[in-house]
Amino acid sequence: MKYLIKFRLGKSVFERAIDPRFYIEDLKELGEAEVKIIKENIPAPEEEPTEEHLFHADLILTTDKPKESILEILEFILEDGVEVEILEEGDKAEGTQQETDTGGEIPPTLLENYRLETEEILSRLRKSLEELERDRANAELINDIFRSFHTLKGNTGLILSYREEPNLKHLHEATHRAESVLQKARDEGRGLREDQVETLQEILDRLDDLFIAFSEGREEPAEDLFELLDRLEAGGGTEEGGYSGHPPELTALIKVAEQYIPVFKDICHKGEITQEEEEFVKRALTTLHKVARDSGIEKLKKPILELMNATGNADFQELCKSLEKLSEDIESLIKESKKPEPKPVQSKRELDTSRYVSKSNYLKVEEKLVAELMDVVGELAVFKEWINIFALKLAKEYGATEASKELKDNIHRFRNLMDSLQKKVLEMRMVPVSVLFERFPKLVRDLSRMLEKKVELKTEGGETKLDKVIVEKIAEPMIHLIRNSVDHGIEKVEERREIGKPETGQITIRAYQEGGYVVIEVSDDGKGIDVEKIKQKAIEKNLYTPEELEKMSREEIMQIIFQPGFSTKDQATELSGRGVGMDVVARAIREFGGEVNISSEAGLGTTVKLTLPLTLAIRKILLVKIGDMTFGLPAESVSEVLKVGREEVKRVKGRRVLYHRNSVIELDFLPEKLSIKSTANGTLTVLIDNSLSYGVVVDDVISTIDTVIKPVPDALETAEEINGITILGDGSIVYVLEVLK
Repeated sequence: MKYLIKFRLGKSVFERAIDPRFYIEDLKELGEAEVKIIKENIPAPEEEPTEEHLFHADLILTTDKPKESILEILEFILEDGVEVEILEEGDKAEGTQQETDTGGEIPPTLLENYRLETEEILSRLRKSLEELERDRANAELINDIFRSFHTLKGNTGLILSYREEPNLKHLHEATHRAESVLQKARDEGRGLREDQVETLQEILDRLDDLFIAFSEGREEPAEDLFELLDRLEAGGGTEEGGYSGHPPELTALIKVAEQYIPVFKDICHKGEITQEEEEFVKRALTTLHKVARDSGIEKLKKPILELMNATGNADFQELCKSLEKLSEDIESLIKESKKPEPKPVQSKRELDTSRYVSKSNYLKVEEKLVAELMDVVGELAVFKEWINIFALKLAKEYGATEASKELKDNIHRFRNLMDSLQKKVLEMRMVPVSVLFERFPKLVRDLSRMLEKKVELKTEGGETKLDKVIVEKIAEPMIHLIRNSVDHGIEKVEERREIGKPETGQITIRAYQEGGYVVIEVSDDGKGIDVEKIKQKAIEKNLYTPEELEKMSREEIMQIIFQPGFSTKDQATELSGRGVGMDVVARAIREFGGEVNISSEAGLGTTVKLTLPLTLAIRKILLVKIGDMTFGLPAESVSEVLKVGREEVKRVKGRRVLYHRNSVIELDFLPEKLSIKSTANGTLTVLIDNSLSYGVVVDDVISTIDTVIKPVPDALETAEEINGITILGDGSIVYVLEVLK
């Protein structure tokens, strides 16, 4: 196949320190190349690129490589003036009508790489813009954001070279326009205005919408995107120092006033003036008068001139009064002249919280393949346990002691290989929770603006890894918790000011690993939950009697808000209610073996703690005997197994407890809880949870196994203690209990 590659490159390429001749050398490695230089004026490395610098050349390439390989080499300069055309065999570059490869199918590998890289770029841009919001003059950060937009533009142009696609066409134009604003800010060494950073964040959301629409094969309207781009480009796109929003003629006055007014105030504060200071005041007033005259600020010229004449002759106190009055007049003029911040473009669509759920295909391989591989590994884990049982059976039932011994020896090797395989596959499914957290700052900003509150979000532990399936499952519950914190946790600015709190409320999302679980905490420093109000509402709804509530601990009372339909709010808002729908949050978390707890102090804030299993795939199960039945408990929930005498169990306020390692451990007897007749005699077998505060009594412990936990059958969904089932190697079904935290 022959290709004609036209280079028509100018200043934009050389401004990025690119030498197009290196690209030609790379293309030569794909096959036989004929190069014709038409015009060439490449600047030296130390030269400043101008419009006179250019590189025009034609290259005819004969290669067996696909067009994709050529476009990948040229991707960073395609938009600067490079065209790739297919020549029919035997056609020449001159005097023929060339056929351009448009409207064709995008190569699957190229398309998949584009999707993966675009997800990464959008994620990187989201983090960079969050940083830029805190440091708008950071030149390095602005350059990184510029490069990300430039790369996204180039990648999108590469895909568009195969066929027209409306969503990508809008995305391509938007990245080009945003890139231009950022390039100007970078080249001029200036920062971005606050409203522009916010607009860039909104533009990024719309780019994400366009990309998702492209991936899903539907068309996304883009009218509001171009309104945002118009707003971004308004006013030149940059600010210098603190002069954003002021008319240009006031810039000089502001600079001079910033230098002189603080000195005027210091001199007057001292109560006396030296000769040197008096000379300084005269020079300062002369400069101010010149600036006011040159800038055409008539209202300042006369008072400055009068003060110049009075300096050296007037009483010190009178001089200070005049200097103070002049300073106030200048500050007032600067304040009044500032243009109002542009109003945000109001979206015509309702707030769509689904955009805050990460839809990233974070894994570099197809997720379906990883899921299928995990199923296979899970079945192998079960089969491993069956081989172990069969080895014992060989010796006991068939008398094949030697065969049993040989099989056991090989089981150890098989077990090690299985453990290694299992670990690697689990790692493939693990993703950092930052892929979930990165969408929430924008959610908090949108909600706080809607509710006219000031709220700051902090995240910690984003590097903590969790099964991707679990990350996706907890996205909606997390959004609900954040909405509750902003809507009903954080107070209004005036209310916070009155009670001595900072005007800006704080929401903190923290992730960390604890044993075999990952814990995610959502905390706010808002008004908290009134326990007395929970009691009052519980009585009103006939959930509990006053006597029952009196026997409950504060922690138990707090858990009432997870009951269906419970709310401490007299009137819920359209967004959320503290407690409204919290039963849905709890049910969603508990469906996959997680746990949710809440703690709160009135006036100080609320913390919701989600305790999540690391993975939904293979789990280590502790098999226990209760009566004549075998049950399983997640091994990571058990910190210790004890054998104790019945006389060691004491009663405290009607509850059975065990004193162990300086802790009081409350006990539940599972045979009683499950209405199964116990077969244990003498000593009790106690399983203690990780917090060393709670334990369950079973008849006996059998062993631990690695297994796959299947969902609970519909008929057993009402049994709260049963969280899943697993099938042993001999085909028997074991119910998995979630009774420990």
